[in-house]
Amino acid sequence: MPKTASPAHRRAFRVLLASEFVSLIGDRLAMVALIALVYDLTRSVSVVAALMLLKAIPAVVLGGLAGSIVDRFDRKVVMVGANALQGVLVLLIPATTHLTVVVAAYLAMSIVNQFFLPARAATIPDLVPPTDLLAANSRFGLAFVTAIAVGPAVGGWVADRFGLAMAFYVDSATFLIPALAVAAVALPTRAPQGNGHPRNTARGTARGLLADTAEAVRHARTDRHTRTALTAAASAALVIAVMSVLGVVVAQDTLGLSVAGYGLMMSAMGAGMLVTALVVGSSRGGRRRSDKAPTVGLLLTGGGLAILPWLTTLAPALACSAFIGAGVLTVQISTQTTLQSSSPDLRARLLSLGQSVTGLAQITAILLTAVLTGAIGASWVLCSTGIAVAAIGLALSATPLPPAVAPTMSTATHPEGPLS
Repeated sequence: MPKTASPAHRRAFRVLLASEFVSLIGDRLAMVALIALVYDLTRSVSVVAALMLLKAIPAVVLGGLAGSIVDRFDRKVVMVGANALQGVLVLLIPATTHLTVVVAAYLAMSIVNQFFLPARAATIPDLVPPTDLLAANSRFGLAFVTAIAVGPAVGGWVADRFGLAMAFYVDSATFLIPALAVAAVALPTRAPQGNGHPRNTARGTARGLLADTAEAVRHARTDRHTRTALTAAASAALVIAVMSVLGVVVAQDTLGLSVAGYGLMMSAMGAGMLVTALVVGSSRGGRRRSDKAPTVGLLLTGGGLAILPWLTTLAPALACSAFIGAGVLTVQISTQTTLQSSSPDLRARLLSLGQSVTGLAQITAILLTAVLTGAIGASWVLCSTGIAVAAIGLALSATPLPPAVAPTMSTATHPEGPLS
């Protein structure tokens, strides 16, 4: 592989990054409008919470199967098609006020997104040298953090000024414009695979797809790097889920903050993520740099979560929130980099499997939090989750990882030679 990316690949990377940022802004913008619409239709917080679970369910159900399907098609075609289809589906939401149609459209978009994510993440290593992969993923992390900060505010402004329907029209454009942009750039091509066999063999059957998925699961179980990355990602997902449910309880009941104060705590988490993305983005180094990142990330986020519910003043609480955010993004960037450093024929399947693992962890955490909070209280749920996550981080560092190696690329992946 060349030491530096070609001009065409640098341009493709910039287009992919810009497209992701635009789509993320649209996603956060539409989420504000969607929650407002559903609450207006039902006046039920439970229905809104159920809607949030719909985003995680497709990841759990599809699992690595989505990645197996992606491996059988050109990744550029998958990305363009998925964005275009989501751009059309979101237009169904403002076309009706029927809750069933709204929910069905959102569920369909979540399903389609399960194919887009591994295709996009699996393409990034084809566009940058291995030494720049960690920094490249941090730039996507920076786009994600910025979208979290900007998207909801833009969504609220658009909805207030032009109505809820306009927010969904804008979201549609944030899918369709990136689809056109990605369609216009040249991306590395590869021969579609199926369990190591060309797509036009009997491996193209449903049995072949299941065999491909099983192969990815076996690799995740036997490869120490992959197993560590997925364990860390699931642990970070526990923190995200618990904080999403109980963060407001800490803010209002423990700290006595208003809604604005709760928003400040969430912003502090975003600030921690932003600093992490900037620091990692300015560094160079491939997978070797990320070997200790899962432990560092889980200690930061677990320690912050364990301490947070016992604080009674705002400044320390904001600091803990920032540590939690920094730890979560450290784990996410590290996980993405490790999975992308796998064999090109396994890459999309492992990335899709990662979505399944984190989705299952979030759903489990949400359900357990709902049950345990009534039994032991919100503070102890947060604290025990933090201690467990930090302990997992220490356990992951107890046994040294095998030597890291640069990802190997076949000529089918990169015409010159090689994240969600």
